[in-house]
Amino acid sequence: MDNVVSIKSLHKTFNNANRALNGINLSVGRGEMVALIGPSGSGKSTLLRHMAGLTWGDRGGQGSVSVLGSIIQQQGKLAHTVRSTRAQIGYIFQQFNLVNRMSVISNVLMGSLGRISGWRGTLGIFTQDERRQALKALARVGMEKYAYQRAGSLSGGQQQRVAIARALVQKADIILADEPIASLDPESARIVMDILKDINEQDGKTVIVTLHQVEYARKYCHRVVALKEGELFFDGASNGLSDERLARIYGSSVTSLINDKAPVDSCKKPINSNPINSGDAGAMAFAEVG
Repeated sequence: MDNVVSIKSLHKTFNNANRALNGINLSVGRGEMVALIGPSGSGKSTLLRHMAGLTWGDRGGQGSVSVLGSIIQQQGKLAHTVRSTRAQIGYIFQQFNLVNRMSVISNVLMGSLGRISGWRGTLGIFTQDERRQALKALARVGMEKYAYQRAGSLSGGQQQRVAIARALVQKADIILADEPIASLDPESARIVMDILKDINEQDGKTVIVTLHQVEYARKYCHRVVALKEGELFFDGASNGLSDERLARIYGSSVTSLINDKAPVDSCKKPINSNPINSGDAGAMAFAEVG
């Protein structure tokens, strides 16, 4: 299996001397769906942001991050090619990163910014084919009837689905989703996870998702990577994530996490249910760093 993500000896220390990541070594193969879990402050979201080049590791060390065969960062410095690599990474944010005053389809079209000329992107000029692709992506996530509605008028679950549609239009090779269901109700969370699972299985895209809800990690992801205090604590098949092991990861809070069950009838329901928001090509375009 080809590795699409390769992380070696990655350290991250914030200004307050808090060590967020401590020597992380991790590889993710093409077509995998991987859950990143761990207590709050364990470093899972920080690690995901390093994969997208939205932040970088400590200077002076030997840490490196490569995605899709290209170096994202090395020794605490972003690679000069990081923007072109980001165009291949769909990044879905917890807080959606849609432009509320714009229409749904305009937000989705932002996913094509990495492939069109700068002047067209600045002026918002898109071809009929690009608009058809945007509508097709919206149809796939069950949101086509909202195409010309303001994004800010949608529910959280609907906005997150629009964000995923934007990643589809981006034609990203890898999807990084940071707590995409953290603020959603259980039904909306199920729909979002079903869509991500469908993209993984039907399109063969690599999906890496940070999750607070461990039952969703167990149900949707074949592989789970758990962080604790900035270190890799567990990396293996989701069926190997026993309650005892979770107790060692989360401590006394594990009972509520285990009882937070994912819906039992998830993956087989049709996606065209009702009622989301996040980021990727368009969001990545707004999140340029360095």
